[in-house]
Amino acid sequence: MKRMIMILCALLMGYAHTARAQWVVTDPTNLVQNIISATQGTTTATNMIKNLQEGIKIYNQGKAYYDALKSVHNIIKDARKVKLTIEMVSEITDIYVNGFNRMVTDPNFTPDELAAISAGYARLLEEGGALV
Repeated sequence: MKRMIMILCALLMGYAHTARAQWVVTDPTNLVQNIISATQGTTTATNMIKNLQEGIKIYNQGKAYYDALKSVHNIIKDARKVKLTIEMVSEITDIYVNGFNRMVTDPNFTPDELAAISAGYARLLEEGGALV
């Protein structure tokens, strides 16, 4: 009998140490909080994307404005060059008229020389006028 009790105790001890599965513990409050947090994260990401798209839109508008301003600047720069060219041709014409009048009244120039000088000036003025 003593032997039987010992065997029974040994068997009971073997059962006492066996691992058993535990019940799943759920925390509904934590689950709801995680869902709310995920929703807020999604909302934040959506707002960030909208802000980025708005920034891209503003950048493109600024770039278009800058490109248009740059093209106008080039047109104005070209207009200034044309103005300077016209002023230069006008100045050359004044010099030619004054110089030619002096040469006509100068007795040291022959009519053939005056004709050659006149043809040279005329050609210069034609080429200068073609540039304008």
